[in-house]
Amino acid sequence: PASPPPEPGTDSTTEPASKFATSLEPYVSTAPGDPATRRRARRCGKSSIQKVVFHKMSPHETLFLEGTSKIVKTDINNSAFLRFEVWDLPPPTLADFTEQAAKWTPVFSGCSSLVWVIDVQDDYAESIARLQAALVVASRCNPNVQCEVFVHKADALGEEGRWEAQRDVHEQMTQELSNCRLTVPLRVFLTSIYDHSVFEAFSKVVQKLLPQLPTLQNLLDRFLTKCSGEKAFLFDMVSKLYLATDSSPVDMQLYELCSDVIDVVIDVSYIYGPKDPASKQFESASAPAADVDEIEGGGVPLASAAALSSANIRLSNGSVLQLRHVDTYTALVTLMSDRTLAKQGLVEFNFQRFRDAVRVLLDPPPSQPATAAVSQ
Repeated sequence: PASPPPEPGTDSTTEPASKFATSLEPYVSTAPGDPATRRRARRCGKSSIQKVVFHKMSPHETLFLEGTSKIVKTDINNSAFLRFEVWDLPPPTLADFTEQAAKWTPVFSGCSSLVWVIDVQDDYAESIARLQAALVVASRCNPNVQCEVFVHKADALGEEGRWEAQRDVHEQMTQELSNCRLTVPLRVFLTSIYDHSVFEAFSKVVQKLLPQLPTLQNLLDRFLTKCSGEKAFLFDMVSKLYLATDSSPVDMQLYELCSDVIDVVIDVSYIYGPKDPASKQFESASAPAADVDEIEGGGVPLASAAALSSANIRLSNGSVLQLRHVDTYTALVTLMSDRTLAKQGLVEFNFQRFRDAVRVLLDPPPSQPATAAVSQ
């Protein structure tokens, strides 16, 4: 019989706002029912995704990662918006869900989103079957769970092959959920650690769990309207995930460009930024040591050096990319036309109003004593 999931191994004590479970490398067996001959199939890359997105590991370095043998829990606490846990699960078999479903209750009961990683280079029919079984178990103990499917290593396919794989996975999963009469929210993304697609996919996963998302989107829309801007992203500077954007469609190339602006600001701040660890500007900075490097000789987290930095970068087409600090490890990156530079005072005034509104979301003022009964 398949062994039950191991107990979580963790060194964290804080309670997150949300929890992710990332799954799951497939197993293949040369002799059904014989654990001694069971071998691991080619790894799907779920641990690599986590290391690249949240630990700044180079994609090429992930080739040397070992397979996941136990549940590994990682706290992500970059900012007031980005607070959750990622549980990296070892590869279960189909029997783990069908014969020992009760063992998964502690994992799925507090899970906000189940991120299932499929290796598009392998035959993923068996992985879809296991995902269907996992969702049956998860929905029983947690009706609010959401499912995000990453069709991973999509860079190995051509443009047509990628969309065909995404459509095929979505159609198969929709049919499986319909057959089981499940109403689990499902989204399918094409991802690769060698481009920005995995960052965009995880950005959308995180956004779905932010209760402030509609308000943030409305604030960004109003900011662009007042400043005649074209596009805006609210970024987490540590992971380079965008927490919110305005209501206009996201262009992948523009997102990559805005993401690169953060790298430029951090690199320049690394050289010319303050290196005094006693500076009061950085007393509140508390980025995880695994997520950011430290400035040589200064002890200040690398992202902290850019915490109060701003940048105006003129592009070859005449547009201007502007980066401004909003809160700890949170920055606003906007694309504006060249003529907005002549209205810099107006832009700065509206940005101050935007930043004040965001900080109210993070730390709302104390409410006045109630004068009337309110029913919910």
